[in-house]
Amino acid sequence: MCSEMGSNFLPAYFVGPDWIDALLQEYEEEVKEEARWPILLLQSAGRKLIWHLCSRLRVNGKGVPGSACRLMERFFSRHIQNYLRDHDEWERYRTSLASQYYLVAVSCIQLAAKMTDLTAPLTASLVRLTLLREGIVHSKAEIVRMEFQVYHTLDFRIPLWTSLEAAEFLAINVGIRTPSILEAVALIINLSEFNRDLLELHMRNWTEQCNTPGSSASSTVRCVLRTLHICAGGVCAAARFMRASANLYHSLASLTRTTPTHIKAISDTILNHIIPEK
Repeated sequence: MCSEMGSNFLPAYFVGPDWIDALLQEYEEEVKEEARWPILLLQSAGRKLIWHLCSRLRVNGKGVPGSACRLMERFFSRHIQNYLRDHDEWERYRTSLASQYYLVAVSCIQLAAKMTDLTAPLTASLVRLTLLREGIVHSKAEIVRMEFQVYHTLDFRIPLWTSLEAAEFLAINVGIRTPSILEAVALIINLSEFNRDLLELHMRNWTEQCNTPGSSASSTVRCVLRTLHICAGGVCAAARFMRASANLYHSLASLTRTTPTHIKAISDTILNHIIPEK
């Protein structure tokens, strides 16, 4: 599954200040949305479903599964905000959600894939056939309607780049050009997105240790794990794993507006807990 993730190898002419400005703008939007209402991560079963459906739909490259997960998380977050105010409404929503979970999932995959590759042939007919093979029956009209509903709920805002594309951009910006290392970046980012709930759990533990009185941390460390920082940590992890330059923390921290300690912690966590043992 994870080995199918390919690398885009961004052309050098795409690497410039406009790209980092756009990435940072998306990062700021993520921060603002999280401040309004906590966004709960999809857990292991939900993430496995997304990767499985992406594979069935043949859009499991270019970081689409991870992007689809974030769209699904934002979609549910918006609905939870609305329905938690009324207990009866919330119970009705939970009941309807169970029957539409697959439909929401494929809608998020469609939106993520279309943003990444406009030629992705994700027609309602193909999606319907894929769901039928999973034993799920939805009409083409329902599929089209749900895709628009998800898009509308997200205020018609889909990230321009997947985490894989952002990571490759960061890698090239700090001087990584070797194809084998860029391939390692793609694989590690895919693994990190697939295991993002586990990655966040370990980073939360790290944060608590840093904030414990008497720890060596010089200031209070925040626990929320941002996509852009996962990308930076993944680049460092790939460079270390391939025994290339391991001292990229400062340059990547500067690019992504965080601390070198934070980037190193993410990199350490990926290498120690996310990459399978040989």
